Amino acid sequence: MLSAYKRLFPALVFAALVFAPVAVFSSRIVSREISFFYALAWAVFAGGVAFASFYTGRVSFFRRIFFSVSALAFLVHFKFNLFSKVFDSSCFKDTPYCHIAIAPSFLNYLYLQYLALMSGGWAVWGPLSLVFVWLFATLIIGRAWCSWACFYGGIDDGLSALPKKALLKTEKWGFKLRDFPAALLIFLLLVSFANMLPVYCLWLCPFKMTGSFLDTDYALIRNIQYGLMVLALAVLFLGPLLTKKRTFCSFLCPFGAWQAFWGKLNPFRISVNALKCTGCQACVEACPMYAIESEPGSKAEISSYCNLCGECLKACAAGGINYSVLGFRMPYITEGFGKLLNPESFLVFSALTLGATFASLWAPAAMGDIVKLIR
Repeated sequence: MLSAYKRLFPALVFAALVFAPVAVFSSRIVSREISFFYALAWAVFAGGVAFASFYTGRVSFFRRIFFSVSALAFLVHFKFNLFSKVFDSSCFKDTPYCHIAIAPSFLNYLYLQYLALMSGGWAVWGPLSLVFVWLFATLIIGRAWCSWACFYGGIDDGLSALPKKALLKTEKWGFKLRDFPAALLIFLLLVSFANMLPVYCLWLCPFKMTGSFLDTDYALIRNIQYGLMVLALAVLFLGPLLTKKRTFCSFLCPFGAWQAFWGKLNPFRISVNALKCTGCQACVEACPMYAIESEPGSKAEISSYCNLCGECLKACAAGGINYSVLGFRMPYITEGFGKLLNPESFLVFSALTLGATFASLWAPAAMGDIVKLIR
């Protein structure tokens, strides 16, 4: 009984620490467009995820629930056009600025900001402030953005958890293609800058299924663009169901490669204890991002593509994988208020608070949409 209390009260404190800022920021974001109670409900959900992950220690499990619900809410509010007549809320019907577009169009933004500076056009500095927002997020949670906040990443992450086992084994060729997003990023940076157009959004984004294309007068080009987007949709929705891996994030997302580089600014890491690692490769199979490499019997190595999802922690029977700060292993406190000082707790607080606040752009409104549909 005493042990349960030692876990319960710290978990309640941790949940309150997450709930409070999410409630404040979420209510400010929804403002007067929809009822404050939807923002409050979303904050309660985030606090509940914080409590459950802290109390049980099953961070990856409850992270995936939060991540999947956030992505589903995004689809409900912005992408399910079938319900557009029912979902007639005026709140945030314009899709929020896509962070994935930052990476392949970054040179474009720099050039536009240079022109704004030289011309004194201060009013067009908006995109630059978004870059600072991204930099802030990178400093706070780093690569964890791709496993806690990205509204596209939650789709393939949730789908990858559905099959009991992979129908297709992809580790052999998956690791060989793992650097493809980096090459894609460099290509898109150069082509986007040369044309001063968001090439990724126009040609490959799986949700850009509209008539806003590069050359709408040419049927062949238009069909190629549609074909590439259908391919991206298949990789996003079918790939995880067949492989139990996050195929879109691993191979077709330039932001993933971008964040793998800049995410090194963030101090949180996944570290492997060489003394405990048996080389069983359970973590290699569990990792949905092809971010762990290991030969049988050798120590597992975590690559820069790791997004701190925590799937490898629960897969390691020896307990040889943990969250760390800058790679330094620290004594892990299992219960009591001292657990609040674990690197894992700092990461979950930072990632969940930032991810829930970002999702406030659509999650409370999606709740309102669903209530309208039920009524």
